[in-house]
Amino acid sequence: MLGLMLSACGTAVAPDSVPAGNRGFAGVVVSQEPHVTFVGRDVILSGGNAADAAAAMGLSLAVTLPSRAGLGGGGVCIVHDTSSVRSEVLEFIDPGSDPTPMLARGLAALQARYGTRPWSRLVAPAEALARFGFSVTKTLAYDLAIHGDVLMADQTALASFMDRRRQIVVAGSEIQFPRLAETLSQLRTKGSLALLSAAPQWRVVRATNEAGYVLMGRTVAGEAQAGNSSAATGFVVGDKNGLAVACVLTMGSMFGNGRMAPEAGYFIPAPSIGADLTPLIVKDAHFDQVVLMAVASGASAAALTRVTFDDWLSEAKSYDDMRSQVQQALAKGLDGALTAALCQTGLGVSGKDCRSLSDVRGFGLGLTFAPGDSQ
Repeated sequence: MLGLMLSACGTAVAPDSVPAGNRGFAGVVVSQEPHVTFVGRDVILSGGNAADAAAAMGLSLAVTLPSRAGLGGGGVCIVHDTSSVRSEVLEFIDPGSDPTPMLARGLAALQARYGTRPWSRLVAPAEALARFGFSVTKTLAYDLAIHGDVLMADQTALASFMDRRRQIVVAGSEIQFPRLAETLSQLRTKGSLALLSAAPQWRVVRATNEAGYVLMGRTVAGEAQAGNSSAATGFVVGDKNGLAVACVLTMGSMFGNGRMAPEAGYFIPAPSIGADLTPLIVKDAHFDQVVLMAVASGASAAALTRVTFDDWLSEAKSYDDMRSQVQQALAKGLDGALTAALCQTGLGVSGKDCRSLSDVRGFGLGLTFAPGDSQ
């Protein structure tokens, strides 16, 4: 299994770049899921900020990548707001006895504190994906091929990922989740206030100074196991005003415990959602501008985010050299995943120079876009 993961990492992928003639900057969005990257871009282009985009992206990941993210799962987000010089971490890991979907609670808290758009507009993209369908991406197809056997214990869950020939869907297949769409519809119409009655707690971010930079990170250590330590996904998003968000979401194990919540249409998380989650935001110590956003999961998570700082930012190595270091870090430990964006001249100063790493296997998508780019 590990061999398959590492061999997949050998796929060549070129760095994302700014389109020719792009003189402005609206935002940068990077994730392992192309559908979700476009959702984040569209939220910012329609007037939202990075926090609004993060909420919409997290909910959409619960639809298009239910193997690693789900309404019943949890996660960790770091936010840095350049305008208020405020940095915080939000953890929404343990659902406890609260029946409210933990992911929705966490994203609602994030958006309520930093966002600007109506909650209903941020749930709508995820609801549309679930109701009207989407094409299965390489990431979900890969997870189904490697870990799909966990669905055998729940026929409803298994049937959700089968085509008309009763075969597990592959990349490019169209898929819908009508029950999940109804659940999302309820979240949309009830509003975020219904989710904030027992909102997750904000915490002071752990910051360290190093080589003229301030590293802001939070590691949630868990019981990582071979083959399951990558049961998480993450994304980073930044906007023209310098607001940066880095989130890692998890189900604890691929497809959670393999069973769907009755009538709700989303997977129940594994008993211990303890995959290692490492979000990181780095700012310039002198100008308070975000220069690096990275998220990683798996047993190699800390090493992966460290590579982005040491090689890509601090030592200014080339994209290819940095990517090679990421592959070496993966080879030394268990499986893992890394998503990052480098903005060496500052997110809120010249964000159009941002470059992204969406997935060393070439499955994800990173976009740096201008206000005039079409939705």
